[in-house]
Amino acid sequence: MYAITKECLEKGDVPRFKGLVEIASSDVVIVSAIHKIKSNQGNSTAGTDGKTISDILTLNYDEAINFVKRCFKKYTPNPIRRVHIPKPGKKEKRPLGILTIADRIIQECVRMVIEPILEAQFFQHSYGFRPYRDAKQAIERCVFICNRIGYNWVIEGDIKGFFDNVNHTILIKQLWHMGIRDRRMLMIIKAMLKAGVIKETKINEMGTPQGGIISPLLANVYLHKLDQWITREWEEKKMRNGTTIRTAKYKSLRDHSTITKPEFYVRYADDWVLFTNSRGNAEKWKYRIKKYLKENLKLELSDDKTLITNIKKKPMKFLGFKIKMIPHGKGGKYIGYASADTEKIKGKVEQIRKDLRKLKFATNQEWLITDINRINSKIRGIINYYSSAPSVNRDVRPFKEKLKYASYKALKRYGAKWIPANQCYNLAPLYPDRTEQVPAIKINGRWLGIMSIGFATWIKTNQKNQKETPYTAEGRRIRLQNTGKKPLTVRAQWLLDSGYLNLIQGVKSSKIYNFEFFMNRCYAFNRDKGKCKICGDILQPFNTRTHHINTKLPLNEINKVSNLVTVCDKCHTLIHLKDLSDVNLSRLKTNAIRKLEEYRKCVH
Repeated sequence: MYAITKECLEKGDVPRFKGLVEIASSDVVIVSAIHKIKSNQGNSTAGTDGKTISDILTLNYDEAINFVKRCFKKYTPNPIRRVHIPKPGKKEKRPLGILTIADRIIQECVRMVIEPILEAQFFQHSYGFRPYRDAKQAIERCVFICNRIGYNWVIEGDIKGFFDNVNHTILIKQLWHMGIRDRRMLMIIKAMLKAGVIKETKINEMGTPQGGIISPLLANVYLHKLDQWITREWEEKKMRNGTTIRTAKYKSLRDHSTITKPEFYVRYADDWVLFTNSRGNAEKWKYRIKKYLKENLKLELSDDKTLITNIKKKPMKFLGFKIKMIPHGKGGKYIGYASADTEKIKGKVEQIRKDLRKLKFATNQEWLITDINRINSKIRGIINYYSSAPSVNRDVRPFKEKLKYASYKALKRYGAKWIPANQCYNLAPLYPDRTEQVPAIKINGRWLGIMSIGFATWIKTNQKNQKETPYTAEGRRIRLQNTGKKPLTVRAQWLLDSGYLNLIQGVKSSKIYNFEFFMNRCYAFNRDKGKCKICGDILQPFNTRTHHINTKLPLNEINKVSNLVTVCDKCHTLIHLKDLSDVNLSRLKTNAIRKLEEYRKCVH
């Protein structure tokens, strides 16, 4: 669908997709959606109906699939349970909607189907809530504009209560114009938007629910009109001969046009910045954008928070970073320079210190380990997020020692010592060369440490390659080159074939052969690269078996991917045979026999 949309756009046509509900409610999409929900944080958090993902996973395959399909036929979303979570470093709280598991699955199915169509059309310098894009790339784009274009007047945009003021009618029309021509799908999305909030309202007439799976995608759809309007005025402006205004041939027009005001625009969700060449043009753009938002999107630009900044004199703030143009070399040259906003870091560090103080309430070793890992995850999150700032190590330095000694103080009651980071079993894989001492405690003869925020180092971020996308082979290849992470092997579709499933279900009647088992077989198959884990033979439909390594685990653990292994029919028989004394194992190599024995020990 991504390729079809791109092809339509290149021809100057509008994509038109119908029959989307049938795709969204297909078995393969439903299975993928449930797996995605299962892997998300909060999968065990119940909505208003009290159900969690475990209630779906313990159904048998047909029951789970048919349950989701019934929801699609007459979709009526359940009321949302709203909680308020604290904003990092701020006193106010952010509303978060908790959907029922059924609604989360439906939203994920819809997202998976419509996202490729929409992704093919989104503005190339919109970076929020999009696959293979992040805040670092948005910051790098801003620095690039400073260096290459040299514009130093910036509008720091702020839209008042964006998520709460999305107009449903405008949004549905925008989806229609972007090619979602299945009216049933549009009605499902409209129902999602209008889902009530328990104890607050039965029908939500405005806004997208914060916490909804599909909300970020719909937010990008809503602001796509703004992206198009701004960039059509300059960055993507077409000349009469079809050439864009960026071409060097039209430099004179760019520099002297009194009608079109120059701009370069970057957006991340509802946060955006616009670069231009003078304060006068910045004022004009601010006025025009304010007017456009009000008249076309029913949104209001905040006058107080929407700032106009000369970044040669004062840094602008965007996504937790500060960006300023600083003198470079001779001849009055300036370059863009990004640094971490230390006020943002301060708020995050204060939250970590609160978590450290809570360590004294740990009632057992398992709880303590979990809390230490959670704290490390937060510190590493700060390190990773700000790694694109060249001055990141200097930016975090004011917090380094305070956080370090707060960590030591929190662990002192548990026998804390100062241990080199590369001698702590939880930090050594991440920082094998770090000899800096960190507070650590001994757990089962090994040191468990709390990492230092001072481990932060600058990592160069490249500009976004616009061809990098999960929806093309070339895009996935570029992703592999950039990250070194291999995508999952194409799943063997016959593992989900109805005939194959019926064959297995006819033989396997135990409760352990539930939906989670049928879903995770595919992921175990991918992990094992379609080969028998024992003998290494290439597997085919007639000889593939999925074996439970430990059959004594409880029902909610027995079908995890880590407990499943893909083997051939012959090796599976060998695992379960009580006596192998009369069996010829000459076809198996030494390593294969060793693996066979490992699996047999868990069975017999």
